[in-house]
Amino acid sequence: MRRLLPVLLLLPLLGLPAGALAQARFSLPETGRMRVVTRALGWTVLRDSAAPADAAETAMILIRAQRPVPPAARPGHLGRLLPGLRPFHFARLPAEGEIRLAGLPGQVIEAPATGQPSGAPVRVRAICLFGRERSWLLVASAPAGEWPALEPELARVLEGFRPG
Repeated sequence: MRRLLPVLLLLPLLGLPAGALAQARFSLPETGRMRVVTRALGWTVLRDSAAPADAAETAMILIRAQRPVPPAARPGHLGRLLPGLRPFHFARLPAEGEIRLAGLPGQVIEAPATGQPSGAPVRVRAICLFGRERSWLLVASAPAGEWPALEPELARVLEGFRPG
């Protein structure tokens, strides 16, 4: 119970109801380079295990379960959400595209950004999947110059996402 207490105290900060922790499970394939490095504060983070230790930016994937988004609030949802992500600064976001992944409808945006706090240019592909019980935010990024080489591997991980 002592180990569970800090997690229960964090649940209101994560925006998840107390019973949601067990329900927010998902599966995700790791690859030769993309490995889970942490699960904290509602985020699951995969990083490029082959990136140099001193790299200003590395390829990464961020995943988080969120409250469900009602159908009427879905248009523009992802575009409103992305500017609030601290690891990135977007000068301008393109319109959202439609996507279907893991049996769920969603939105996708791919755009250039500036990594924070490095200031290095990165490329970001963000997906929001809409389920009845919750929505899922999946964000893949890589240094802009490495994106063409890493994009197929990042796409494989994203396409392998399955809600629990």
